[in-house]
Amino acid sequence: MITVLGILNVVMRLFTWGFALYRWARKQEKSMLFLSLALWVDFLAALVQKPILENLGVSHDPETFTPLLALLAVIEAVLLLTTSLYLNERLETIKGQLLLVLASVAGSAYVLLAALFSTSSLLLMAFPMPFMGLSLMITGYTLIRREIEIKSIATLFPVGAFLLGAINITYPVTVNTEIAPYLYGAGAVFRAMMLVGMVKYALFHVAPPKTMVVNIPQGAFYVDNPRYLQTIFHKMQVAGNGVLITRNPPKDETPTFPVFWVTKVVSSAPSENVMIIRPTDIGILVDLVKKHLEMGHSIVVLDCFEYLALENGFESAFKFLLSLKDHVLNVGGTLIVVTDSSTYSEKQWRLIEKELERLEF
Repeated sequence: MITVLGILNVVMRLFTWGFALYRWARKQEKSMLFLSLALWVDFLAALVQKPILENLGVSHDPETFTPLLALLAVIEAVLLLTTSLYLNERLETIKGQLLLVLASVAGSAYVLLAALFSTSSLLLMAFPMPFMGLSLMITGYTLIRREIEIKSIATLFPVGAFLLGAINITYPVTVNTEIAPYLYGAGAVFRAMMLVGMVKYALFHVAPPKTMVVNIPQGAFYVDNPRYLQTIFHKMQVAGNGVLITRNPPKDETPTFPVFWVTKVVSSAPSENVMIIRPTDIGILVDLVKKHLEMGHSIVVLDCFEYLALENGFESAFKFLLSLKDHVLNVGGTLIVVTDSSTYSEKQWRLIEKELERLEF
């Protein structure tokens, strides 16, 4: 069974890397560059495992490639850590860079010393495997929090990576036990999850607007008359241009523009252009809106600021609003917040009025 799983393991690693490379080539994202390099090293590590080489007709002493496997595990862990630091915007900080230096030096020095002193395979892999496992868990968690939207098939990639990392952490304790074959099988399942998730993530497509021309002034505004929404929606629907963040997605017709439905309880979106996101995932929401702005969408309508303030606190929601405003104005677009002064304290409303002008039709 392990031989069959081993072959499947190699195939899944190859395709996971291939789709990650495709995503990088299409999007030119630095995070995917680091991640695709890590997945390539992961694929190479699978090729030099004894069952795979034997199936390829290569016979060797099991101890021969152990130092190489250990070094590859360290390299993969460092690349995964680099991916996480980049996504968390800490790669440019001295702390982030120092962490990478220490991890690289400690990991490579451990492998060198263990190989020089001819230690056992178990001791040689005792640091690299848990290090790689921890890096997988950190990367999986970071992708969920910072990049891949919740309630999407793409989430299978970071979830699978996190679970696979948890198995790798137990390697020194479980490798020579009776449960090792079962953990190997579980690892194959988690790699299948990673492949399916990466396929979805790599093929995720942000559609450009139908037209760039929309008869709405540029800038950051608020409207306090709900009837104005119908006028705004009509302009967005005709142009296929804009992003709507709301608690109540359109029901009468399928929107021609992307809609982010902010909710905690719904499990499936009502139409293709409607994406579900939790109210506490405002960091992910900013990144997703930014992707649509980069594709040419020029209008962002926020129709649930009060709800976001309720779920996250006014201070966090206001920081989200400022970040959204900066991204929209940076592309020369229009931000419209649908809100009512009566729902805020006097101090809170002064802050909102300072950032947004009242839009009149």
